[in-house]
Amino acid sequence: MPQPELLLLAGGIRGGSLNEKLVDCALQAARDRGLGATRLSLSDYRLPLFGADVLSLDEVPEALALKAMFRRHDAVIIASPEHNGSVTAMLKNALDWLSCPSEGEAPQAYRAFRRKPFGLLSASSSPFGGLRGLSQLRHILTSVHAWVVPEQLSVPHAHRAFDEGGALADPLLRTLLGELVEAVAGAARHRGQDLPLAG
Repeated sequence: MPQPELLLLAGGIRGGSLNEKLVDCALQAARDRGLGATRLSLSDYRLPLFGADVLSLDEVPEALALKAMFRRHDAVIIASPEHNGSVTAMLKNALDWLSCPSEGEAPQAYRAFRRKPFGLLSASSSPFGGLRGLSQLRHILTSVHAWVVPEQLSVPHAHRAFDEGGALADPLLRTLLGELVEAVAGAARHRGQDLPLAG
């Protein structure tokens, strides 16, 4: 079986953010394991605010392009900043657009997510590492029928978690990140089998 192709992104677009650094570490961990891995930036997809004024996904070419990226990959890893105890508005807006069926897909809403494995990461300067945001993100993704692997990684005090080269300085965090990447890849290899949806 060919190696799964992973899509990796941060839930915000602030340059040099802690979660941008963390998703770069995940990208390197995937490549170190011989996995196909693509780094996506939400800044490349200028999506309008999701709502009733836009009648369908097909009216928003950038939303269609983003959905195509998600569908081309076997699994997704998201490093999500925590904003007010939840995910960023930008990430939630992107997920809302991805959940919308395009022409000819009805009734298959959530086709970009259905049974697709997701892995969740967060980094925060707080002592909790963005855990509240990950809980919200897990709830959102399971609501659209994604398979979210049980493993997740939150990095507390992340302003001092990276070395000068941008790698995680703590060997235990590096190990845990590698295990999460392997869990996502393993779930992608077994996609289509009777995997339970994580709660």
